[in-house]
Amino acid sequence: MEWNFLFRVDHLKETGEERNLKGLLFTDGKNPPTAQAILAFLKDCGYNVRVKDAEELIFLDDNPDNPVEIKIVKLGNEEEMNSDTALRYLAEQFRRPGPQIGG
Repeated sequence: MEWNFLFRVDHLKETGEERNLKGLLFTDGKNPPTAQAILAFLKDCGYNVRVKDAEELIFLDDNPDNPVEIKIVKLGNEEEMNSDTALRYLAEQFRRPGPQIGG
């Protein structure tokens, strides 16, 4: 299953220096990604972090020169996300009419 998540990167030594970024992971079945799977994703993205709190999905880089804390702010899958009806309607306006299959 496809899981989208929003994570906040907070540079602890720099006031006001935080970013919200998006990530995407795939899992087998309907279970959400584990803290270890998200940790592997963050490491693949270049963050040298460890799990600080597996329940709250908080990760920490203890580098004394530039400590970074990463929090998973939102975690959900495509099936749970609300569709934007206006956007869907607008997209349908640009779709070419074509032959109907199986009709």
